[in-house]
Amino acid sequence: MAKRLGTVCMSVVAALTFIALGGAGLYVYAQERHDLPPFDHEKAKQLSAETRAEYERNLFNELEAWNTGTPKYLGKDGTNRREADWLAMAQDGYELAYITLQVLQPSTGIRYAAEKPLARLTELAEGGDAGAMCLHWYLIDRDPKGNQAKYIEPAYAFMRSGAAVGHPACLSRVGFFLMTGIHGFPRETRAGFDASVKAAQAGYDGAGSVAVYLASREMASSTDWTRYYCWQVQASRYRTYADPGIVLRKLTRDSKLADSGKLADSLEAWRPTLDECIALKLGDE
Repeated sequence: MAKRLGTVCMSVVAALTFIALGGAGLYVYAQERHDLPPFDHEKAKQLSAETRAEYERNLFNELEAWNTGTPKYLGKDGTNRREADWLAMAQDGYELAYITLQVLQPSTGIRYAAEKPLARLTELAEGGDAGAMCLHWYLIDRDPKGNQAKYIEPAYAFMRSGAAVGHPACLSRVGFFLMTGIHGFPRETRAGFDASVKAAQAGYDGAGSVAVYLASREMASSTDWTRYYCWQVQASRYRTYADPGIVLRKLTRDSKLADSGKLADSLEAWRPTLDECIALKLGDE
């Protein structure tokens, strides 16, 4: 089981890294991005807490797949629309969107020099901005042998700090790290699940963390398959690769359950709510 979990987690992390770095189509430039308008700090002071919270949720739910399609941004113009939306948020005074665009350009898949944007992000994070704490992790190349290796340890430290104050973006990532025991986090499955649930309840993609964890486990009963399907449905709101149909195909093809076909039909007709998924827990309590 431990070996299988490790293999699955490594595959998932590799896949997510490929997405986050844009695969072979990404060009990493050493120069800074200069085509953005100046950020209006005075306008930022006028941004309401409610609007900022909405912008923050929208930004973080797209960061993992910043240069590829998601359910919100499908089609050939998807990345262009994402970039336009982020720019509109930045021009409305949301600085984290502006900092993100200084590093990531969704329309082209280009990653620009991050030193100056990260310096500002660090200033915000050290000043108590929990969103800035969570953003560090998304804006760096996390290859320990890469040219941004010096930022990796601080990024995880900020991620821990953001989770400690309850920011959903940090909770979603830390939840997965705790459930799987990776990146220097202890394996605390229940704590990881609770963190992911809090993120999901706040409208962030905590469901993806739970679904990926469940995919690594052996499905021995109809409840196991029901639980996995339930969380995959929730995750599919944010990620195109979180396809509930994959669960149904695995169920009918790989399951040893005598009534796998009937169960698959039942699940396909089901429209589970987040609360129903939470009630199913993880099954390893």
